[in-house]
Amino acid sequence: MSLSKLRVGLLIDYVYSDYSIALLEGIRKACEELNAELLVFPIGELHNISFAFDYQYAAVAALISSRNLDGLIFASGTQYHHMSKTDLISYIKGFNPLPVVNLSAEFPDIPSITVECYNAYKELLENLVKVQKCKRFGIVGVRGSSIEPKTRTKYIKSILKDLNIPPKDITVWKSNFSYSAVMEDLTSYYKENQSFEYDALLCLNDEMAYGALDFCKKINKNVPEDIVISGFDDLERSKYSNPSITSINQQLFEQGYKAISLLSDLMQGKKDVPLLTVIDAKVKMRHSTLRYGMDNVEKLDFHSHYSGIEWYSKREQFYQITRFYTEMQGDISFDQLRNRINNDINLLGITACAIVLYEKPVEMSMPFDYFNLPHKARLFSAFDCYTGYNSNDFTEEIRFDPNDKYLPENIIQVDSEGVLVVSLFHKTLQYGYIVLRRGQLDVTVYDLFTKITSTIISNIYSFALMHNETTAYRAKYDKMDVIARTDELTGLNNRRGLYELGQTTLHYAKVMEQSGMIVYCDMDGLKKINDTYGHETGDRAILAESIILKGNFRSNDIVARIGGDEFALICPGLTSSAFERIKNQINEDCKKWSEDNNTPFVLSISMGATTYPSEKDGYQITALLSKADSLLYMEKRRKKNLVKD
Repeated sequence: MSLSKLRVGLLIDYVYSDYSIALLEGIRKACEELNAELLVFPIGELHNISFAFDYQYAAVAALISSRNLDGLIFASGTQYHHMSKTDLISYIKGFNPLPVVNLSAEFPDIPSITVECYNAYKELLENLVKVQKCKRFGIVGVRGSSIEPKTRTKYIKSILKDLNIPPKDITVWKSNFSYSAVMEDLTSYYKENQSFEYDALLCLNDEMAYGALDFCKKINKNVPEDIVISGFDDLERSKYSNPSITSINQQLFEQGYKAISLLSDLMQGKKDVPLLTVIDAKVKMRHSTLRYGMDNVEKLDFHSHYSGIEWYSKREQFYQITRFYTEMQGDISFDQLRNRINNDINLLGITACAIVLYEKPVEMSMPFDYFNLPHKARLFSAFDCYTGYNSNDFTEEIRFDPNDKYLPENIIQVDSEGVLVVSLFHKTLQYGYIVLRRGQLDVTVYDLFTKITSTIISNIYSFALMHNETTAYRAKYDKMDVIARTDELTGLNNRRGLYELGQTTLHYAKVMEQSGMIVYCDMDGLKKINDTYGHETGDRAILAESIILKGNFRSNDIVARIGGDEFALICPGLTSSAFERIKNQINEDCKKWSEDNNTPFVLSISMGATTYPSEKDGYQITALLSKADSLLYMEKRRKKNLVKD
């Protein structure tokens, strides 16, 4: 493939953050100079179980291959919250032999671009201590195991030590990268201590700095007269806030631009491509930290996008996407949707859009790294304002194998501006994906558009299934019955679901003279986790345990959460030897989850199991569960004795 035909992919978590926008600008600029095409794949945060179904975004990564791309840029910095570096390296190597450039951390054998912020922090902190006369510092840090925030915090402490600021005059809060979290955490601290005697707040990103700024206004602390505030990332909005926010620019534009340059060299087969490129961050001094020396503040031009006019623009955009959602309500068919969706999408300023649907929805009930693309898909609808293509001009749908090509030829024109490739899913079901070239509206509008489109398609599928009674399950159980049988936190069966499905399973086992096992489980130390680290952490542990259990048993096994820390399973055909192997693997998975998530506790579960039919209880579910429960507590006592010994 010649240079003018190069097609580049960007693998990123989401596209609506200011971080992503700045990075994309650099990548687009370099693509424009190279006459390269750009495809953007938002995959969410891998292994994140905090948001119920966001793991489904990762499905579009299955389209990343040498059939669709010549090279790939991986923005790995936002993936460290839930994955270890080892797992990330393993994940990205799964795209071999595609040339890859990594952003954020140094990966062995993969050309990587990192940012060094030590000197920028040194320049900032020397100014705060020597010029602004700051003596007491608060660091608004981040919970979790992400490398970059830890590095920034380490640098700040080290530099302050060199500047003779004693540890007693440095406070570190653990929050997260969001405005609301910082507001809540700082407000809680203030209510508890009834004072906030700090000279400087050092926030690890700009959004946190916005929260800190509004918190200070709330407690009548003037910035910068009473307290100075700094951020990190140098978002465009920080220049135009009141006061403007001092920040550290990690050269996102330059990172994206350099990544394309390195990737171009790789794709051309050059042998001298460096494995590590380090870009120095730069401090941007603005009003939020300048009590003195105001002559050094960055001079800014008026920018209407971040003025009062911005609200009117955003309000109009919000109205447009709301109108799209409203007009798509009601029971419509696929044919009705296909006939009108191109025109409705065009009204949102989208210049090209293709919706691809799999022949059948694919259920992905648990977080995953890799998605097996179905071999049968159809181009449901498509248009491109640049080429004039419109699927409404054709009577027959185009069917194709997405494993061969992400889109049939000559549907969407791809250029250096790039197109987004986003999963279409609703809850646990994957319906396909959408390819779109956005217009001038805010990126959040397009994110909402993909979510609304997914919901509309899901509603049509659900309506068709109910109307045609295509499955016995949906014919027997209506929506309220499913809810009544489902545990809200884990999505597993609850106690009622266990007994209803279990009695049916054991009835057929009796008729067919089949054997199996009943398993009773109890998480170890959940009460201590709740009491020590809070119920949110406890819920996270429960959800992780449910995923581990579901992943180690078969799809035809009934897995249920029947109490706060109790699970039960009915496993047709399971033998004692197979159960021991599963039990050992579950123990290993629990340890691995604890290590990967850097938890202060080790996830653990005790299990008791009995076979059916038994001489005494036959196939009676209540009696069998009671026996398994007794064996469970024998196991718990054995564990306690081992600890004592």
